[in-house]
Amino acid sequence: MLSSKFNRRTFLKLSSLAGSGLLVGCTFSSPKILSSPKAINEELGLWVRISADNKVTLILPASEMGQHAHTGQAMLLAEELEADWKTINVVTAPFHPEFINSQADPRGVQVTGGSSSISFFWEKIRLVGASSREMLKIAASQKWGVPLSECTAQDGRVFHKKNNLVANYGELVSSAAKIQPPNNPILKSREQFKLIGKSIPKLYTTSKTNGSAKFGIDVRIPNMKFATVKQSPVFGGDLVDYDTNAALAVKGVETVVPIPHGVAVVADSTWHAMQGLEALDTKFHGGKTVGLDSQTIYEKLNKATNRDFTSNEMEASNVVEAEYEMPYLHHAAMEPVNCTAHVTENFCEMWAPTQNQYACMEVAKKVTELPEEQIRINSIMMGGSFGRKLMDDYIEQALIVSKSIKKPVQVVWSREEDTRHGFYRPASVSKFRVEVDAEGIPTKWENHVSQENLAASDFFMGPMFGKLNFDPMTIPGRVHDYPIIPKHFYKVEGVDVSHSPVELGVPVGPWRAPPNSINVFYTESIMDELAYAAGVDPLEYRLKFLHENPRHKRILEQVANQSNWGSTLSKGHGRGIAINDWFPLEGVTTVAAQVAEVSINSRGRVNVHRVDCVVDCGLVVNPDSVIAQIEGSIIMGMSATLFEKITLKDGQIIQGNFDDYKIARMRDTPEINVTIVESNGSPSGSGEPASSPIVPAITNAIFAATGTRIRKLPLGKQKLV
Repeated sequence: MLSSKFNRRTFLKLSSLAGSGLLVGCTFSSPKILSSPKAINEELGLWVRISADNKVTLILPASEMGQHAHTGQAMLLAEELEADWKTINVVTAPFHPEFINSQADPRGVQVTGGSSSISFFWEKIRLVGASSREMLKIAASQKWGVPLSECTAQDGRVFHKKNNLVANYGELVSSAAKIQPPNNPILKSREQFKLIGKSIPKLYTTSKTNGSAKFGIDVRIPNMKFATVKQSPVFGGDLVDYDTNAALAVKGVETVVPIPHGVAVVADSTWHAMQGLEALDTKFHGGKTVGLDSQTIYEKLNKATNRDFTSNEMEASNVVEAEYEMPYLHHAAMEPVNCTAHVTENFCEMWAPTQNQYACMEVAKKVTELPEEQIRINSIMMGGSFGRKLMDDYIEQALIVSKSIKKPVQVVWSREEDTRHGFYRPASVSKFRVEVDAEGIPTKWENHVSQENLAASDFFMGPMFGKLNFDPMTIPGRVHDYPIIPKHFYKVEGVDVSHSPVELGVPVGPWRAPPNSINVFYTESIMDELAYAAGVDPLEYRLKFLHENPRHKRILEQVANQSNWGSTLSKGHGRGIAINDWFPLEGVTTVAAQVAEVSINSRGRVNVHRVDCVVDCGLVVNPDSVIAQIEGSIIMGMSATLFEKITLKDGQIIQGNFDDYKIARMRDTPEINVTIVESNGSPSGSGEPASSPIVPAITNAIFAATGTRIRKLPLGKQKLV
């Protein structure tokens, strides 16, 4: 537990959360339970507030970006607290050093990611809930003068059945707040769960349906101005000229503010700001990617792969060789990046749809030059992220503009600006040379990947990886002694894998399931090629390498059975299989296996008919939420397989909107069958594991149907027949 006592910094950020009633929480650095009736007398941890009107608020540092994390977290609390489900609300807490999610980010920062919103808080929320429940029961037993053992809690009330006594939690909070909370309350066994494991309706379904849910773009505060931005189309270029008078002549435009590598136009509405930006006639010069185009990018990546691929000891007659290529990908969230900020001389407040409160705080301190205790971050619900809103570039812009105009301002990017100034999944090339024995079993496995160094990107750089000259996340197997990289589940001999970083100047960052969204396509594609080269069924071939991983073997066999693997298909149809595990930390791994069934018509058009998925993600809090996450992941991965790519010309991103950055539509969506296996493990996450295996499952199915091997993505207009 942190030793420092309640101070002004804590008060500034949390007095509004405390209010009256009972406030119970725990620090993350120790299991000690803390409580306070009206204010916080210890540094912040994870808190539950029960008010006199019987409302329950869970305050914790997990951003809600559409993955239903808050619903699952509320279920964990309600289960142990014995609360009335209808009374629970979840609030994303302000920034604080105690809100460290080391599972999502080993650096120790306040961040939401890595499919860890349930797994990280699984025991902590239950512990606080159970402790709060016991305090309320003690308060009731003292009020009634009855033994504690005769008091029971249920649906937000405490009962003493012998004397027919009942009190709701709101009636007891004042007394309960004076009671020392128990540090080791008894938690329920799985057999005692009433909510956990059931498909409870989501917290935000109604508000999202009727439009009352508040996203970042919906924030409105008094006297707020609106701004939009134009940045150098060449990454890192400088703004050299613009016509301020032309912009100011546009109705509603109030001022123009320079920002890093660009400019912002401020107006009385976002629409007027966008019109002013059109009139501004910006001119830029230079940049990191001057003259760079997609052809040059892949020439550089291939050159790096070939230069470092030096093995010459394999016998050509027993070698399988393959080279794969993946493009830059954009996050394409429905809500463009935005942030509202209000900077004054002595205080800063922002309303940020963000996954990364730590980065927001750091950039706020830099821009405002204010100490941390004078900065408040309000985390707003996001309209999608997939890793994009881990970055702080749009946060910095809002802070700069507000500081300049001395008024609150909302900065909203246009769709084109959002598409052309992202932090993209890296373009990548991977080459394999695998020597096999007479039965097709690898005896030497050489693989080299060339791509930009994601580990050295703005998000990952630092204590997580340090200044490495390679990216350990590109390597599907622990060949370097680096703790975050697990051993691969396939047991293969003679493995030698490596990575050559290629500096291209294009911003890169995490894209749903980094690095698996790249690696799984490579590994599951070469495994399929090896299976066909050996004349062995792709399922049976994979099973040969899973004797040390019975969990993976079971999942793979189950998805094969579910999909009728091996049964006869119509002409032009094929099935492909693939498997993945995620997150890459020991003890919290989710395993997902998929089979895709596709057909190819006479014109060479691919139709994905059916996807079967079996997932083991430990104990499931809300099955419907897990299924929704798996289905969304499959569709996103399928979209990337068939359509999505970011390309460059003259150092600039070509794509600008959904007309030229094509994503999957409703008509492309296949039948999806998801099975969640029963598991004794703790929750291990479901937001990312299914987005990766769908990619090779589809491309392997195309080969089964046509004999054409897809080694370059997206599929696009590649010739199949």
